[in-house]
Amino acid sequence: MKEEVTRGVGAELHNVRRLLQESNNIAERIAALSKERRNLNPLPGSLRKRRMRCGKQSCRCRAGYLHGPYYYFEPSRQHGKWRYVSKVRLAEVKQGISDWKKQQAIDKAMQTLAEQLETVLSEILWDLALHMPDR
Repeated sequence: MKEEVTRGVGAELHNVRRLLQESNNIAERIAALSKERRNLNPLPGSLRKRRMRCGKQSCRCRAGYLHGPYYYFEPSRQHGKWRYVSKVRLAEVKQGISDWKKQQAIDKAMQTLAEQLETVLSEILWDLALHMPDR
């Protein structure tokens, strides 16, 4: 009987150690994602490429050869507030939008990891509470 109890306690101790290791791994992944997120320079919004006609009667754009392309940026939550983006700043704006999308993915992954960590910590507390002697 004592051997069965010892095996049971050993198995529970092994389970708690496994859960602690899992929680450490999750915490490390959260820290890595947080570090990656700090290195981003997000620009929330979207980019539009347009070709346009001018108002001149003798211009070739009247025949279908439109001017451009011209790029316009629309910040999130400001629909209809398109702003012209010069060719000089185009790469910067594209990188900012890309960083914004990466940030959203990182935030979602961090939320999932936080939920997993909460579950693992709850399991650890549950296992420890079952084997604590009553005082």
